[in-house]
Order: sequence, then structure tokens, then C-alpha cells
Amino acid sequence: MLLAGIFLAGCPSQERIERDFQVRREAAYQRLMQTEPNDTATDLKIVSGGIAVADCIELALRHNKDVQTAKVKLLEAKGQMTGAIATALPQATFTGSALRNDNSGLFNQKETYELQVLARQPLYQGGVTGAAIDAAAVFTYMTQQELRASIHRVELNIRGFYLNALLAEELVRVAEQSKRDAEKLLHDTQTLKKFGTATRFDVLRSEVRVSNVEAELIQTRNEYQLSLTRLLKEMGVSQLSEVGLSDKLKYEKIEKTASKSLFAAMKQRPELLIGEAMIRLAKDNIKAERATNLPKVYLQGIYMRSYPGFSANFDIFSPPPEAEDDGGDTAGGMPDFDMGGKIWERTMSGGIVVEWPFFDGFRTDGRVVEAKAQWHRQKIGLKQLEEQVQLEVKQSLLNLASSDKFVKSQEGSVANAEEALRLSQVNFREGVGTSLDVISAQTSLALARSNYVKAVRDYQLAGLSLDYATGVLGEESYLSAKQGARKEVKELERMNP
Repeated sequence: MLLAGIFLAGCPSQERIERDFQVRREAAYQRLMQTEPNDTATDLKIVSGGIAVADCIELALRHNKDVQTAKVKLLEAKGQMTGAIATALPQATFTGSALRNDNSGLFNQKETYELQVLARQPLYQGGVTGAAIDAAAVFTYMTQQELRASIHRVELNIRGFYLNALLAEELVRVAEQSKRDAEKLLHDTQTLKKFGTATRFDVLRSEVRVSNVEAELIQTRNEYQLSLTRLLKEMGVSQLSEVGLSDKLKYEKIEKTASKSLFAAMKQRPELLIGEAMIRLAKDNIKAERATNLPKVYLQGIYMRSYPGFSANFDIFSPPPEAEDDGGDTAGGMPDFDMGGKIWERTMSGGIVVEWPFFDGFRTDGRVVEAKAQWHRQKIGLKQLEEQVQLEVKQSLLNLASSDKFVKSQEGSVANAEEALRLSQVNFREGVGTSLDVISAQTSLALARSNYVKAVRDYQLAGLSLDYATGVLGEESYLSAKQGARKEVKELERMNP
């Protein structure tokens, strides 16, 4: 009861756990509010200045949480490989015991001590060792592909968010130009009103136009800041960062063919390679389950020292006088040791041990059937994933083609809208047009410009989606991250919780 009371007193209460966690959360908040970019107290890096998409990807490879999680799995794979190899290596176990028997009364107490070392070398385990080593190697490959898939997704998101930020930046420029056009129209209308060629209604309509475009400008600027926020989140850096975009949104022709794209996707898409690894792991699991009730052969050796006596002084390394008198030798050339006048008994044995759990109530048969079902499920899952990849490639090719046509159509629309605005402004100043004509032309031009930059963004996104679907997006980033992953895994291995 005393021991139980001490144990329970040392157990943390729910209130104490909650206080500990709240202290950690408060510390996290204080680190978050650190504004010095070089302050090591903050967990998240703070960046500033102009930033290109390549810089964003480089930062994401170091700070993105999904990439960091995938790198940690490499350490898990290393541990699994070590455990698999250990099944083929010898194992040694030390056992010690001290027993006291007082059933015969106080003066007949008897103490028994045993020290034992058991060494085993597996010779045959029904194929479980080979299956375990193969599974560990496949798991290591799978974790590498998971890291590759994670980097592909991160680069897709980074480039997509960067394109969205570029689009928002262009829409801000469009809104700013619309505001300048609206203010120019208001100025011209006020001037014409002084000469009697414009009415008060024309002035009011121009003022309303200025108010509307100012509201649009506020909204587009807010969208631009939100897009930067999403980009910083995906990069894994602090939201206190103040960055600008150094790249520009521009149209660049992308040449892709359906046959080459599909071939690349089926050959190197990381998700498909992970599916192949899952099938191989399921097959290794079948072998491991079958080996459960197969014979196992070990080379085994046992060395044991035991003492059945009345009391002990534990001076097991001092030979008794009898041993010194006869030269200290006993049978086998090994001296027996004395403990309070009693002799430590020695036992040594070695040989081949066979273990065969030949019947376990059909439990192994059931687990083998279950493992086979998992193998078939993984094969079906891979087929389903192949169909999904084919669909993604097809959709990306269609989106790329349609976006290309839309970009080319909008190039002419912008030029026509600019000419229409120029003519409406000339007609209004000469008194042969109305302010409504100018406002309509301004609205059409803003829409044409917005549609064009959106078309360019959609075209670039379609190209990114196609590269991701074929498994080529982010390959350079993966090779770069793979080189530094070994060092990071070693650092993680040395860390203590």
C-alpha cells in the first residue's frame, strides 16, 4: 500500500498536464511574435524583400512541415532495416534471480540464486529473415518515393500559389489603371461642364465610377495580400515576413504530346511506384505469416551458475580453500566457487535446437488468408491509381490546349478594348459621345485585361498540373533534398525526446 501511495502521488494530474501544455503554448506565442529576422528564439524563419519562385521552393524544402515529416520517415526506414538484419544475427540474454523460501520456519530458511547467459544463432526460420530484409529494403525505397511525392506536391502548391499571387498583383495593376482612367473621365467631365457641354448628371455618373473602381482596388489589394499569406504558409516561413514577387506573369509556350506524357506518368509517377512497393510488402507479409508454424533451427549455448544454500556472501569470485589446495581445478578445467562454505553449481550446454509450432488452432492459416486478401487489395488499389493518373494526364492536356486558345483570343480583345476606349474618349471630348460610352469602354478594357492575365495564369497552371501528373515536376528539388536528407536523418537520430 505504501508503494502504491508513492506511485499514485507521483502520477501527474490532468490539471498539471493542462498547465504544462498552456505554458508551452504561451511560449510558442512569444516565439511567434519575435520580429527580428535573425532572432534564434523564433521557430519560423522571417524573410523579406523580393523573392522568386525558385527561392520559395528552396525555402519550402527546408521549412515545409510535409517535407520534414517525409524526411523523418527515412529514419523510420533505417530503424526497420536494422531490425530486419537483427533477425539473422545472434542474440544473447542474461538472466539473474534470487529466491527465498521460508516455508519451513525461521531457522530453516533457504536462499537460491541463479545466473544464466543464453546465446542463440538462428540457422533457419522458415524464410522470415529473408522476407523481413526484403520488406525493410522495399520500405526504405517507399519512404524515398514518399519524400519525392511530398516534394512534388509542395512544388506544385508553391508554384500554384506564386502564380495566384502574380495574378492578384496584375489585377491590382488593372484596378489601379481603371482608377486612373475613371479619375481622368471625371476631370474631363468637370471641364466640359464648365463649358456647358456636359451636365451635372454626367459628373455624378463619373464620380460613381471613381467610387466603384476604388472599391474594386481595395478588394484586389486584399486578395493580393491573402495570396501572399497562402504562399508564406506553404513555404513554412513566418507570416511576419514582408516579401514582394520578383518574377512576372507571362505567356510561355508549352509543348507536350499525349503519348510521351502518359508514358512518363506510368513510369515515374511516385504514387504508382509507392503502389508497387505496397504490393511487394504485402507479398513479404504473406511469406512472414506462412513462416509462423514452420520449423525453426537455432545454434544455442547456455552457461548457468546456481547456488542452493542457507545464506550467501556473494563472494563468487574467490575460490574455496579446497580449490586452492588441489590447484584450483575441477572437472572441465573450471573452478567452482564458494559462497559461505557452499558450492556454486555450474551448468554448460550447447547444441542445435529445433522449434516447430506445428499446430496453433489454424491461426496461422487465417493470418495467411488475411495477408493474401491485403495483397489482392493492394493490386486493385494500384489499378485504380493507374486509372486516376491516366485521367489526370488527359485532363491536364485538354486544359493546356484550351487555355492556350483562350490566351491567344484575349490578346486581340485587349488591343481592341484599348482602341475602343481611346475613340470613346475622343468623341466625348469633342461632344459627339457621352460619358456612358467612356465608362462602358473602360469597363470592357478592365475586363479584357483581367481575362488575359487570368488566361495566362490558367495556362501556366495547366502546364504545372501536367508536369505533376507525369511525375516530372520537382525532380531537381528532390535530388537536391535527397543529398541533404542523410545528414538530417543522422541529426534526428542523435536527438532525444
